[in-house]
Amino acid sequence: MPEYQSLYRKYRSQTFADLVGQDASSRALQGAIISGRVSHAYLFSGSRGTGKTSAARLLAKALNCTGRPRSSAEPCNKCDSCLEMMAGASLDLIEIDAASNRGIDDVRDLREKVNLAPARGPYKVYIIDEAHGLTGDAFNALLKTLEEPPPHAVFVMCTTDAQKMPLTVIGRCQHFVFRRHGEDQIVSRLTHIAAAEKVSVDDDAMRLIARTAQGSMRDAVGLLDQLVPLASGPITLESARSLLGIADPRMLDGLLDHVLSGEASEALAELNGVYAAGAELRQVVRGLMEGCRDRLLAALNKHDLAGARRLSAVLDALLHLDGEVRRHAEPRFLVEATLARLAVELGTPTVISEPSPPPDALRASTSPASGEVKPSPPPDALRASTSPASGEVKPVSGWSEVLEKLNRTVRAVYLDAQPEVDGSTLILWFRYGFHHKKAQEQSPQLIPLVREWLGEATKIEYRLRESEGTKPAARPASPEDDPFVREVVRRFDGRVTRVKEVSE
Repeated sequence: MPEYQSLYRKYRSQTFADLVGQDASSRALQGAIISGRVSHAYLFSGSRGTGKTSAARLLAKALNCTGRPRSSAEPCNKCDSCLEMMAGASLDLIEIDAASNRGIDDVRDLREKVNLAPARGPYKVYIIDEAHGLTGDAFNALLKTLEEPPPHAVFVMCTTDAQKMPLTVIGRCQHFVFRRHGEDQIVSRLTHIAAAEKVSVDDDAMRLIARTAQGSMRDAVGLLDQLVPLASGPITLESARSLLGIADPRMLDGLLDHVLSGEASEALAELNGVYAAGAELRQVVRGLMEGCRDRLLAALNKHDLAGARRLSAVLDALLHLDGEVRRHAEPRFLVEATLARLAVELGTPTVISEPSPPPDALRASTSPASGEVKPSPPPDALRASTSPASGEVKPVSGWSEVLEKLNRTVRAVYLDAQPEVDGSTLILWFRYGFHHKKAQEQSPQLIPLVREWLGEATKIEYRLRESEGTKPAARPASPEDDPFVREVVRRFDGRVTRVKEVSE
């Protein structure tokens, strides 16, 4: 019985035309091959399953292909060199797994053998997979070889974490970033493979596989490979969801509704139903994240800021939960506890108490009709106008909206201000001298907003409020306070030492 070959190995890209979703990198590599401007070292970085190693093998095949026309970069896949590389038996293609061969001794062995001439073709290509796994000493030992390798050697380093690569290594390589695949690209490739394998797959099931793969073509083909044994009939969405452990989106929507409505017990009951249906918990959390994200975008489009804040908080908790589920010993309890906590928090009403105005914030005003003393409106009740007929004080809101438009630092200065409008003048009363002084310094930022509120002719006066109890007692004027004496003292930088009364 012949050995079964998994689909992702069977349908690995064998030409640059098959390299899905990496058009920019593919064109650059083909141009370098055709023009003979092949670099001595390349760095291919990107997330898993995006075609980094496949592109490195294509580069090796094209460089050593004897049946390739000079005007084309595509390997012929028929010559002895191509067939050996496709079978993994070529002596001119050396693949090194840096995750297990990561030490300085492994690199020294590579440096000793790199000078050996190629066995068949003009180039010997070294593919170092997961290159970020090399130790610091191994990278240092490789630097000189990377910078000045033998003319026949080409290094291709592939990594899923380019941040861990030393800058000294990156600077010696041509760096190509491989992008994640879009869902449409994955569906197109899966449709091609399903047709070649004579397997019928529903479009919805294809979409589910593409979404679950999260941009990895290899993962998507691997998931399709899991579904092929079900091919006695068409592979439906339900069968795909059951095999992959993905919950019904309608159940996840109901679960998210209970959480957002603060219904903790109903949410836990729904979660138990999802779990009993065979859904994998990590897929449940990811489904909740997708649903919460979609609702957050809808809330932002509707300018529903309150709803957006709630959804953003829930999404943040789910993102944290997604990272913890993989490592936790009891993931089910962790998910239940998190969803119950979110439901309880969202179901608890938030009471916002309005602070009462300070005693000295009430300004006495006398009604012309009755002589009755009436307190002025609180600070955020803002503009007051007196009706000639009744003498009523009518507050007009708007000051709090002006404060909201200021940046946080400037707003803190004006929170102490108690506004009063007198005709075309806005009077701001302050209790503290520090705020009174800082507010005048920040007036250029306030004036445009006030004029937008009250009109272009509006002026602002800054006044410091002094209560009767804190007013200093009047004292008789002293000779030192005389303006003429102060000016003389200032000009001659002197001081008054003695005051002598002189008779006329």
